[in-house]
Amino acid sequence: MQFMLNYLRMEDWQSDRMRWTRNPVYPLQGIGGLNPSSSAHIIYKPFCFRHSPSGKDSKNKMIMKKVFFTIFMFLPLMMSAQTVLTPEQKLEQAQKQLEEAKKAVEEAKAAAEKAKSTDKELEPSIANEPASTTINGKTIVVKNQQKNTESTNTPSETNQGWIVPKVEKRTEVAKKTVTKNGVTLKDDPKYLEGAIPTDENGKIEFTMQTDANGKSAKQIYDLVYNYFSSLTQDKNNIASRVALVNPKENIIANTMDEWLVFSQSFLSLDRTEFRYQLVAQIADNSLTVTLSKIIYNYEEGRSTGFKEPAENVISDRYALNKKKNGLARIFGKFRKGTIDRKDQIFSDIKALVKI
Repeated sequence: MQFMLNYLRMEDWQSDRMRWTRNPVYPLQGIGGLNPSSSAHIIYKPFCFRHSPSGKDSKNKMIMKKVFFTIFMFLPLMMSAQTVLTPEQKLEQAQKQLEEAKKAVEEAKAAAEKAKSTDKELEPSIANEPASTTINGKTIVVKNQQKNTESTNTPSETNQGWIVPKVEKRTEVAKKTVTKNGVTLKDDPKYLEGAIPTDENGKIEFTMQTDANGKSAKQIYDLVYNYFSSLTQDKNNIASRVALVNPKENIIANTMDEWLVFSQSFLSLDRTEFRYQLVAQIADNSLTVTLSKIIYNYEEGRSTGFKEPAENVISDRYALNKKKNGLARIFGKFRKGTIDRKDQIFSDIKALVKI
């Protein structure tokens, strides 16, 4: 801006000199005529826009006003254009920010290590400070034990005869079930050898017998019938139904068809169709329930699927390993799931009639 002012002053002086050439009277201080004195001096006037009778000067000044106005109008755009970064500048800026972030992480780690070392230095002083408690209005001070091998088995003593007992931590050792032959069992014994009973024909059949806490046959019949009916409405039910009843002989028979779920998650579901017959024989203060005629229909329509009776799936021959101390890899889950479902039904019925 100062450069522009000096330039305009120079232009104003040049215009005045041309005017003096045309006019023999020089506008010098205190003198006039054709031969001015050497002592005369020029009066410099500050630059300003003033009215001139000359039309050309007025036009030039108007042009200068437009130039200044244009410069001020485009100045914000010029400043904003300088803020646009090229891809190389952006990359350089990102690298600088990354270096600053790494430096900040290193400083934080150093501060954390320093704080940790400070805490370790303070621990001995805190440990040596005596602890105090108030009992019956009396303040009892207990000195902390020094960490050594001699004081681990002795209780802390106070200055008034009080003792802080030392409690030893118990470490539980996992118990391993071992058979008479010295074989370690890999699974719960209730799923292993002897868990699957068979009838005289070699067919798998589970039986449960219980008393009914003095109830009559009619009372037991009503309770069992309601429970058998509820089984047909279970969430895993497919086509279960109460097939036959004989109120005179107090017999109820269900044909069960439901899903036996092995594992279930958000992404997978492993289950089999589980068909069996459930029969209840009732007498006064007596109930016998049998679960038999089991058939599995696993992954129907797939190459890995099968439809087999329980004798070919959950018997010891198929569902146990060679040492008989664990469940087999494929059919073991069928044996475990069947026993769990049988236990659930028998336990519910027994609790129901013994109320």
